Amino acid sequence: LMAGMMKQAVAVQGDFKPQEIANTLWAFATLGLQPSEELMAGMMKQAVAVQGDFKPQNIANTLWAFATLGQKPSEELMAGMMKQAV
Repeated sequence: LMAGMMKQAVAVQGDFKPQEIANTLWAFATLGLQPSEELMAGMMKQAVAVQGDFKPQNIANTLWAFATLGQKPSEELMAGMMKQAV
């Protein structure tokens, strides 16, 4: 099931908004499943592209998911999220 969801997410992640990015990463982290490198790279790229639209809850959920998954957000993503948070 998750493999199919991951494949679909990779296919459409370029259209993801901040809420969808946060929810997808949160789901993997909550289930204790590691997303593929392709999915994580795409999510990070899309998060940077839409970082100006992140709301505080999206930021919190996304960063929690990165931490829980043992992933490190890019410096560009962190800078953008910190800018949005203040």
